[in-house]
Amino acid sequence: MPGVSVRGLSHEERRQLAVNLTRVLSLYGFILDAYIIEFFTDNLWSTLPCSWQEALDGLNPPQLASLLLGMPREGEVVRYRSVWPLTLLALKSTAYALAFTRTPGFQTPSEFLENPSQSSRLTAPFRKHVRPKKQHEIWRLGELVKKLSDLTGCTQVVDVGSGQGHLSRFMSLGLGLKVKSIEGDQRLVERAQHLDQELLQALEKEEKRNPQVVQIGSRCSPHHVVQWVDPRTLCEELLLPLENSPQGGARLLLTGLHACGDLSVALLRHFSCCPEVVALASVGCCYMKLSNPGSYPLSQWVAALPGCELSYRLREGACHALEEYAERLQKAGPGLRTHCYRAALETVIRHAQPKLCRPGVQGIPRVHELKIEEYVQRGLQQVGLDPHLPLSLPTLWAHQAQENRVVAFFSLALLLAPLVETLILLDRLLYLQEQALNSLPETWFWWPPRGPWVRPSLFWRLKTADAAETCTSGEPHSLHSSLSNLHPL
Repeated sequence: MPGVSVRGLSHEERRQLAVNLTRVLSLYGFILDAYIIEFFTDNLWSTLPCSWQEALDGLNPPQLASLLLGMPREGEVVRYRSVWPLTLLALKSTAYALAFTRTPGFQTPSEFLENPSQSSRLTAPFRKHVRPKKQHEIWRLGELVKKLSDLTGCTQVVDVGSGQGHLSRFMSLGLGLKVKSIEGDQRLVERAQHLDQELLQALEKEEKRNPQVVQIGSRCSPHHVVQWVDPRTLCEELLLPLENSPQGGARLLLTGLHACGDLSVALLRHFSCCPEVVALASVGCCYMKLSNPGSYPLSQWVAALPGCELSYRLREGACHALEEYAERLQKAGPGLRTHCYRAALETVIRHAQPKLCRPGVQGIPRVHELKIEEYVQRGLQQVGLDPHLPLSLPTLWAHQAQENRVVAFFSLALLLAPLVETLILLDRLLYLQEQALNSLPETWFWWPPRGPWVRPSLFWRLKTADAAETCTSGEPHSLHSSLSNLHPL
């Protein structure tokens, strides 16, 4: 998918990009701000311009993927069945042009081609208790952190929000890094320590079987700490070295695989304020959990822009993988009707209990095999209403007939989602530059955000002093080449 490369933008161009993003979202953010389950109760289709309705009405899912989202099947010739309004075409082009570069398509990573449940890049002991998607993630981020650590002379990696410690174990026992793991949940820390011992025992057995291949003598388990990291203040524990380095000063690399909400902001603040933190590799996610204000906007530039505000719904929408949904559209599976069924259920709930809005409905199994009235009855039971309420079948069937409209509106909303994510991440970059980190040449790398095999966007950055030093030696270029060989997450 085409887009903007952050490395190719000057400081002023980044500022202008933020201006353009807020302008577009001010005009069309209402589409992403809507709840698709209120499609019928709020008559969302009527909120679109009439010319857009005419262009999108009747398009089937594969056509939406090809024409609206710009993701046709390989070899497909894209043909419009009618002349689209210039405003819709302009929005489509703008959504592509203003978003940070994303993965153009996705396939199952090569490491899973032989066995979809096991990454060939991780040995069996490191795969245990880890789902395939996370196997891929910890290997990718771990390898990146190792290269960054070597480049910066890092003495210690700090894995913030480490959970059960899967990434920390791979970095310490798999890659030989000195790792401190910080997690606020005591139960998860105890689980991580148990898994550490289990992995050590497995590696010892493997070393005895094949001592020439497996050598763990110089490696140690992560050092786990129970600590809640407050995004508003600096965390002393995070900055404490495990031991004094030979040079007399710690050089810390901060990372976090699923740095949800404010946690990713806490990493940025430590990076910008603490001289001992020399590098950052962050994978932020769960933007809807950001404190607003407080964690967004961070930069003075974005905060001063009209229309910079992002509602909970906009930030939640930014977490969706546009590419993954486009593939679902191309397959045109029956599971796409779930949005329509849930929106129809909402009309029945509002009629029976007007004050009950958007109640949570757990996944109803095998939706595609149910008639719409059967789905509604099960949904009513889940929210505590009488499943035998009288239903207007003609009304439900009329809703079901608009299934493609529901999918079209949701697709249009997802077209805007990358713009929101771009604005959030651009705001973080501008914040770092405002913190006097732009006085020397910078080294900044961006990896495309989403796909079914990766959590939200990954970026890494070196402190400018390190960047200036390594630019002289030419190492960033070679590092970037080696990172490119890893291919984006």
